Amino acid sequence: MSYYIKKIDKSMMMMAIIHILLGIIVSGRKEIGTIWGYGSFLYGLLNIVKYGNRNDEASIFSSYMVGIEVLLRSVGASVLWEFGKYSTITLLIVGMMRENLKYLKINFLSMIYFFSLIPSIFIIPDHPFSYIRDMISGNLSGPFCLFISFLYFRQRKFSKQTLTYVFRTLILPIISLITLILVRVPSFQNLTFSSEANFEMSAGYGPNQVSTVLGVSLIIIGLAKILYIKIFRNQIFDYFFLLFSIGLALLTFARGGVIAPFIAITFCYLLSGRVRKIQIQFKGYLSIFILFIGLSYLSLRLTDGLILSRYASLLEMFSPQGIKFIGRIKIMAIDIAIFKDNFLMGVGPGGGHSLRYEYGYGKAVAAHSEFTRMLAEHGIFGFFSLFSIIALSYNEYKNRVDYNKILLACLSLFTILTMFHSALRIALPGFIYGLSYVVLNFDRK
Repeated sequence: MSYYIKKIDKSMMMMAIIHILLGIIVSGRKEIGTIWGYGSFLYGLLNIVKYGNRNDEASIFSSYMVGIEVLLRSVGASVLWEFGKYSTITLLIVGMMRENLKYLKINFLSMIYFFSLIPSIFIIPDHPFSYIRDMISGNLSGPFCLFISFLYFRQRKFSKQTLTYVFRTLILPIISLITLILVRVPSFQNLTFSSEANFEMSAGYGPNQVSTVLGVSLIIIGLAKILYIKIFRNQIFDYFFLLFSIGLALLTFARGGVIAPFIAITFCYLLSGRVRKIQIQFKGYLSIFILFIGLSYLSLRLTDGLILSRYASLLEMFSPQGIKFIGRIKIMAIDIAIFKDNFLMGVGPGGGHSLRYEYGYGKAVAAHSEFTRMLAEHGIFGFFSLFSIIALSYNEYKNRVDYNKILLACLSLFTILTMFHSALRIALPGFIYGLSYVVLNFDRK
C-alpha cells in the first residue's frame, strides 16, 4: 500500500497540519506550487503503476489533483491551465489500463454524451492552430474529464475505507486553499464588500470556482454523517473544517458554490428518510444545519446586509416583471439566441466566446452555464448530449437501493447544479459526477 494512503489512514490530523503549512508557503512562492502540482501528479502516477491500482490508487490520487487545481491557479503556478483536468484524466486512464480494463462498463448514453460534442469541432473558423487547440482544450477537456470519470467509476465496488480515502484526499488541498485565502485576505478595516462577487475573499482568483471547491466540503461532511464515515477521528474537526470552508464560500459572494451543495445535501437528507435501511444521524445533520444558519447570520452582520441583497437578487429570475437580463442571465439568453440561429451544428467549441459580443453582451465573454454553452456551441448535438447525461442519472437512480441511491442522488445533483452556474471549467464537477456511480459495498455498523 502507498505510503501516502497509510498516512491519511493513520495520521489525518498531521496531514492536515502539513497542508496548512503548504498553504502558507505557496502564498508567496508560486514556484513551490509548481513543484507541488507536478510532484503530486508524478507521485500518484508512480504509485498507480507500482501497485497496479489494487487499492484504487487512481481514484485517490486523482481526487487530490481535483482538489489542488484551483489552488495552483490562485498562486499562479507554472502548470498548464487545464492541468487539473489533464492530470485527473491521465491518472484514471492509467488506473484502468493497469487493471486491464476489467472494471470498464461502457454505457450507450455515456457514449452519446461525449461523442455528440465532436461534430462541431469541424466547423471551428479558420484560425491559427494554437487558437483552435486552446478552444478545444478549454471547452472539451471538462466534458472529457466527466466522461473518463464515469467510465472509471461506474459499478466499481467501493469499500467504506476507499471512499474515506477519496474524501480525505479531496479535503487536504481544500485545507491549503482555505489557508491561502486567510493569508491573503486584507485586514478587516480594509475589507470591502459590494453587490458583486468578492475577489478579496477568494485569494484573488475567480470567486465562482473558489466557492465551488469550498462548497463541496458540505457534500463531503454531510455524506460522511449519513454513511458513518470518519473524516477526522475527532468529529469536532469536521465541523471546524466546515466552519471555515462554508464561511469563506459565503463571503466570496459567489452564490452557486453555496446554493448547489446546500440543495444537494438537503435533498439527500430528505430522500434518506424514504429509503429503507437508512438511519440518519439526526444529531450530525442538526449540527450542520445550525452551523450553516450561524454562518449565514455572521456573514450578514459582517457585510452589513449586502450578502442578503446578493442572494435575494436571485428571486428576480422567478418574476417575469422583475427579471433583469444582466450578467449570467444575459449570457444564457444570448446562448439560446445563438442556438436558434445555429440550430444544427452550433458555432463550435469556444465559438460563443467572441460571438456573445456581437449578440449584444458588450464584450467577449465565456459561458457560465454548461447547458446553454452546449446548445450554442454544439447545436442539436449539444441537446442530445445534455439529454443523455440527465437520462443516465435518472435510469441509474431507479436501479439503485439504500446508500447507493443516496450517494448517486447527492453527487449527481451537485454536479448538474454546478454545471448550471459554473460550467465545467474545473475538474471537480466531472470527477464528482463519475464518483456518484460507484457501488458502495459496505454495511453500517
